[in-house]
Amino acid sequence: MAKKVITGRNDGSEQQHTANAIPGNGSRKRTTISNAATIDAKNPIPFDGAGATLTNMTGKPYVPFIGNNDRFAGVLVEAKMLSPTTLSCVTSKATYCAGRGWYIKDDSASEVDKTYPDLDEWAKSVNRKKQTLNDVIKSILEHKFTTGNAFVHIIRGKVGEKKYVKVYVRSLVDCRLSQPDDEDICGSVFYGRAFRDNFYTFDTNKLTEIPIYTGNLLNKDWFVDNKQDEHTFIHVKNEMAGYEYYGMPSNVASLPQQILEYKASRYNLDNFDNNLVIGGLITLKGNVTDQEARDMGKKIVHTHTGDGKRGRWVILSSESGTLEGSDIHKFEKETDGSFIEQDKHIEEKIYASNQWNKLLIGGTEQKSIGQGNSAYIRSVFDIANTTVIRPEQEYVINNVLKPLLNICDEWMGTKWADLNIDIRAIQPVSFLGDIDVNAVITKDEGREILGRKPLGDDRGKEFITAKSVTAAPVDPGAVQNSGTANV
Repeated sequence: MAKKVITGRNDGSEQQHTANAIPGNGSRKRTTISNAATIDAKNPIPFDGAGATLTNMTGKPYVPFIGNNDRFAGVLVEAKMLSPTTLSCVTSKATYCAGRGWYIKDDSASEVDKTYPDLDEWAKSVNRKKQTLNDVIKSILEHKFTTGNAFVHIIRGKVGEKKYVKVYVRSLVDCRLSQPDDEDICGSVFYGRAFRDNFYTFDTNKLTEIPIYTGNLLNKDWFVDNKQDEHTFIHVKNEMAGYEYYGMPSNVASLPQQILEYKASRYNLDNFDNNLVIGGLITLKGNVTDQEARDMGKKIVHTHTGDGKRGRWVILSSESGTLEGSDIHKFEKETDGSFIEQDKHIEEKIYASNQWNKLLIGGTEQKSIGQGNSAYIRSVFDIANTTVIRPEQEYVINNVLKPLLNICDEWMGTKWADLNIDIRAIQPVSFLGDIDVNAVITKDEGREILGRKPLGDDRGKEFITAKSVTAAPVDPGAVQNSGTANV
């Protein structure tokens, strides 16, 4: 069992993950079952500034990812999966940042293909999962936007005389940083699926300590396994002031809103599924036996639960009755289940924390005239491209791709590190609507579209223009209008 060496703030949350004996019940255990991400209302983001470290069974300390129980990474992943807005933002940001994939910036792409066909071939399958280099780039970005961290696992080895380099992206859920050294730097990563087990009972023998790549020949950047394969990690993180070891996602501030977005939908779903909502109650003076009461209860449940049965009235018999011998109670059957206004505010906060815009995921905005056209969408994209997309692309190129290609050069003898690698951008809308068709189509092509015979001379090879027609001789079949060209 893992034990704590230095503990930070203890708010009792640890007991939620232990099976405690219930007083007076002998050895019976209390079990907590949850099917949704939950957060502490008093401390929704369990930031621990005490610099706590935990020790596994081998005596090697590591740094937990916030909180005493080291479960915050799973909360972030679950919150993204349960919040439609957050999931759309993270997926959309990763798609835009990954763009149309990597390429070599050169004057002639054909020359690049002839000179470096081995790079293109290697990039088609960079691991045993058959992922391409573009798949790896997108996965890095999605992990970074989800938990603020991504761990790029690089493996180099050889079969016979042939050397290879494989690349995988590991989740923060399976990785933890080692204890900082005297310079407050974490030099290695503990990796293993054991982190997914119960925090207090996981098998730390399944963890592997792998160095973080520095590129310094004086450092031991590689771990050698029993197959003689060598392993290293590149730690990708979203820097956030106040927490130096791990990164934090930009949307962490909207974590309560992400949970609330799911809770609101869950409330509505429960409301529609159970659906025991009655419109009113009529009480008649009378008396019923126990069996009659049970039968009446079953009938009410059968009559008022299920689709299309909301708001029906109930008639019951009462022994005491009322002044007139009957009583009518009208119930308010409209509830707050829709949370329409609250949903709008929640979405706004989630978009703001993700530094993203609804238009970039295909959404619409009900605003003034002109804010839904392609020019406005492009202006929104330009802001996102400057503040989010391009900086993220440069981060991946400088901190992942260049070190990775350096490793390939050192191990496989390639010459890729000096290439000018970049990522092709994608646009949210097409520019075709802004192109002047008359400036790119010849007169003969225009006449063919209209079903007319081509001019057949040099005039037919001219582009259609918007100049006014002069008094020059024209083809009899041409249409002449002021302000338009002859076709």
